[in-house]
Amino acid sequence: MQADINRGEDSAVATVRLRDGESLNVICIGRGSPVLLVHAFASRAQHWLPHVLPLMHRFRFYLPDLRGFGKSHHTRLDSDDVFATYAHDIEDIMQHFGLQDVVLGGVSTGAYVCLTYNQLYGFGRIRKYLNIEHGADSAHQPGQFNGLFRERQAEYFTHFRQLLRITERQRHLPYWKLPLQHRLQLRDTVAATLRRSTHNRLLRNAISAGTGLAEPLFTRHVLPVDNWPVYLDVMRAFMIGRDTRAALGNIKVPTMVMAGRHSRFFTLEAQQELLHYIPHAELVIFEKAGHAPMVDQPLLFQKNLTRFLTS
Repeated sequence: MQADINRGEDSAVATVRLRDGESLNVICIGRGSPVLLVHAFASRAQHWLPHVLPLMHRFRFYLPDLRGFGKSHHTRLDSDDVFATYAHDIEDIMQHFGLQDVVLGGVSTGAYVCLTYNQLYGFGRIRKYLNIEHGADSAHQPGQFNGLFRERQAEYFTHFRQLLRITERQRHLPYWKLPLQHRLQLRDTVAATLRRSTHNRLLRNAISAGTGLAEPLFTRHVLPVDNWPVYLDVMRAFMIGRDTRAALGNIKVPTMVMAGRHSRFFTLEAQQELLHYIPHAELVIFEKAGHAPMVDQPLLFQKNLTRFLTS
């Protein structure tokens, strides 16, 4: 593995070559102990910057764009096990930069990637872990609503399957060449997922306006669509699920679990379940937040992130 790096005094953008020949964009910023943070679905590495900039004098942050997102949007994601692929990529980043005693954290999809990383590699390199808004599995256990989308999982997963079925033979088409009805269904599905992530009504309305009234600008600057099938591949992986419970007991490092009281993605009980498996875990509940506490309560999130990193 190799990396091409453009350096500033305290920051760099690295293109890290992965084991399969593909590459990832990784933002490296700050000085000090290493912290690796993994973003959510339909997000990107840059979204961490407002939260890490106040701490860059004490920590060196590594912020990857996962395959299919941000500046890694064109990176091929050709795998039946998306989260394992993402976990392998995290290990490749760790190896490339020679990271040890790392604070690892992720939000939503990023947290699921971290739990999968523990399942496949263990936390031998990790000294602290931050899990934001994801349970042990995206799929429900029998008779329970402890997976993704709570009691509405069957409804949303049925919608995902319909979308996958109608677009499967159109994967070769550019986004703007898709049949209008199918393009709008894809657009609205991703937009609805983003809207459900926040408890802030104004932000939900802004997302609706951005995807509907300014779709060309939205897809150019917020949610790239050159490699649009990757969003479906991740949706399919969530429907398949990956139960990480058996490996959670191996997480012996201090752990903070952050949960939004009004999350539409996971019940509070599903995230509290992590504390039953991880021996040194603390739960922080954001009382006025949904699935994205750093968006809904940014000051409180910053306070707890700082406390977690510096304690």
